[in-house]
Amino acid sequence: MDKIKNFSVVFPGQASQYIGMGKEFIENIPGCADIIKKGEDITSIPLMEKIMQGPMEELTRTLICQPAVFAINMVCWYALTNKGLYPNSVAGHSLGEYSALVASKTISLEEGFYLVKRRAEIMDELSGRVDGGLLAIIGLSIEELENILNTFDGISIANINSYRQIVVGGNKETLKNFYSFLRERKIKSVMLNVSGPFHTLYMKEASYYLADEIEKVHFKNPEIPVYLNYSGEKNVDKEEIKKGLIYQIYSPVRWVTTIENIVKDEKDVVFVEVGPKTVLKRLIEEIIPTLKVFNVEDRASLDSTLKGLRI
Repeated sequence: MDKIKNFSVVFPGQASQYIGMGKEFIENIPGCADIIKKGEDITSIPLMEKIMQGPMEELTRTLICQPAVFAINMVCWYALTNKGLYPNSVAGHSLGEYSALVASKTISLEEGFYLVKRRAEIMDELSGRVDGGLLAIIGLSIEELENILNTFDGISIANINSYRQIVVGGNKETLKNFYSFLRERKIKSVMLNVSGPFHTLYMKEASYYLADEIEKVHFKNPEIPVYLNYSGEKNVDKEEIKKGLIYQIYSPVRWVTTIENIVKDEKDVVFVEVGPKTVLKRLIEEIIPTLKVFNVEDRASLDSTLKGLRI
């Protein structure tokens, strides 16, 4: 085996879904279809049908989207590790954090499906009671945005995705007013197609229900260090990771801090996004343009990654 570069794996979350994701791996690598079957048994959702046939409106629904994206993250992870490659660390964006926990063996695949399904149900139920949403703002720094938010009650930061892409959440009416305010000032923003103000204090109640579900699952100390969303810090303690999942549901995803810390902690690291699309690849390249970032979502990208990781 050739010598392999030091690499970190990152897993995407909701909004990376598309019809046919993971198809080549499922059809060509024994074991990948089994992952989907396990997911169907645990979630009682026809995941294979929804992933392969859609329709997209169904695949975008929180209750289906979250287990489906988690399933394909795990399919792509299987395809990578089937080649004997394991990273020095893992992280996941929002929902993707659950994939990172399975990859690091903090929880089992079955427990991952169980928690992801329950998380989706809890978020969906609470979102139905909170008439909120998310707005992505492009071009402002965190300091500039925080200064503006001081004059807007009821809106808070949900994701710090890059230095110039930040997501805020709040009540839909307040968000519409904020959108108009930004538009008047020629500041680009985009309303996201999500059902609630995820990763804000509007979701605090969801954390209580999620905490109950987490206690039903057997957590172990990770075999691969995990960088947590709510802090951006490396962690190898199962109890801290459990707390991190609870905080994550109502706290901002600190993606910039996460990537900066991985780069600081690991010498000459390269990144591999494992899962559908290249959302995180693009964000990482925005955060530190000099970084090399690969991805694994189909056979071509896997081959390219394997070639790129060889020294």
